[in-house]
Amino acid sequence: MKLFVLGSTGFIGKRFVRMFSGVYEIVTELDGGDQPFVDLASYDTTLEFLDAHRPPAILNLAGKSYHTAGNDADIYESNVLVELNLHEALDHLKLDSKIVSASSSAVYRSSTDPVDEKSPCLPANTYARAKYVQERVGLSYHPRQRVVIARLFNVIGPHQSKDFFLPAVIERLMKFRSGEAKEVQLKTLNAVRDFTFIDDACGALRALVDEGASGEIYNVCSGRGVSIHEVIEELKDILSIPAVPLVARDEFVKEGINYQSGANGKMREIGWSPSFDIRKSLETILGEEYGI
Repeated sequence: MKLFVLGSTGFIGKRFVRMFSGVYEIVTELDGGDQPFVDLASYDTTLEFLDAHRPPAILNLAGKSYHTAGNDADIYESNVLVELNLHEALDHLKLDSKIVSASSSAVYRSSTDPVDEKSPCLPANTYARAKYVQERVGLSYHPRQRVVIARLFNVIGPHQSKDFFLPAVIERLMKFRSGEAKEVQLKTLNAVRDFTFIDDACGALRALVDEGASGEIYNVCSGRGVSIHEVIEELKDILSIPAVPLVARDEFVKEGINYQSGANGKMREIGWSPSFDIRKSLETILGEEYGI
């Protein structure tokens, strides 16, 4: 089956293409003929590209966050406008392509209880609000189009940007281990996150392309909240570091979510389950990225 993967140059997109290029006939926004990169923020370009390839399925991993966007408008354009253009182009072409769109667990409110797909949403920042609006745009085309929403929880893996929490912590611990730093600085030690290893996330996205029900939202998560303190302790053990001076700037996250874990029962119903716990995830990251 031909699958259009949008966002193929991103952290998750590159891994997905590498893992499943033998499963699908994958086309990406890099396959634009004379254009080196297809700008799907342009409706006309989106229409032309989809008409040329006419894929039975689309995996939309596009969208900038605070780490890559120049401003708030850029976040909305890359998430919401691209989603809108895809659906409008499919309507115009009368294509029955199934769209699986990647959203984020950032749309939920902070909660000490596991959140499922029916839990209240309370987006706390621009990125979270853009993702929530993107979901609403996509689902508004159901049932005349096949639309599935994947809410991804804190995906981690090798070669992730150091702008994100976990790779930044690993880098700082490695510098402490080598003697380059005398302490490890963190934003907070009190947050709890549901970390999903990238291979598990990609496997979940494949399951949603193949088996996800239109009009439905699915949590892609490990199902277990892990404290920042536990992450540090696991890393210390793997790296054989007996003690680390930790300096936390704040008691809690100032903007966003302090506590979060997800319920993944809906994903398990379609045959997916995570293979990586936090220990295995960290060991794999250190092995692939640092040779440890």
